[in-house]
Amino acid sequence: MNEPKATVLPVYFVADESYSMAKDVGDLNTGLVTLFDTLQGESMAAAKVRFCVIGFSDDAVCYLEPSDLRYVDGVPELRARGSTSFAAAFTELSRRIPRDIKALKSDGYLVNRPAVFFLTDGAPNPGDGWEAAHAQLLSFPARPNVLAFGIGQADADVIRRVATNSQYAFIAAAGTDTGVAISKFVTALTQSVINSGTALATGQASLQVEKPDDFVSLAVDTV
Repeated sequence: MNEPKATVLPVYFVADESYSMAKDVGDLNTGLVTLFDTLQGESMAAAKVRFCVIGFSDDAVCYLEPSDLRYVDGVPELRARGSTSFAAAFTELSRRIPRDIKALKSDGYLVNRPAVFFLTDGAPNPGDGWEAAHAQLLSFPARPNVLAFGIGQADADVIRRVATNSQYAFIAAAGTDTGVAISKFVTALTQSVINSGTALATGQASLQVEKPDDFVSLAVDTV
């Protein structure tokens, strides 16, 4: 019987591509270039992560299948297009995560629980039905840890409900410029991926989460 190759962590970056992101999607794409460059220089961490990029608006589009970033040449480019269907994003994740895990296991890997980094600058479409799609995503054994980040006009209560743990819910502090918030988010995402990959490489299995500067944790309710 063959020994498993290694343990890997699937990471899904799920980005809001609605029209409200039109002025800021360039900053997000610039951040992705920086993230890819940084991860490619952190080979030990990168080897433990399979990174996927999904954008959502009226529908969800996968721009990068789960990949070892050490061997990815091009950086996907997000674009502003349409409305804000959270349901489309969660439905796409429900469809692909079990399939991706099965493929990784077929290749001989042990697979840690996936992590979803969900970024939005607004509220879901009215009547979107995202709650049912979100519940479906969390209903199977390989359900992911969902980390939710709100910028711009995002609703704190919705962000808290999207996250699978209140400690995984963050919103940009009032008055924070959206472009600055995106930069801080990408920096934290990059560090979270590096730290999680490094932890796996040293035999630790816990997800490492870095809070973005200028973001507020929603872990503690205030009245």
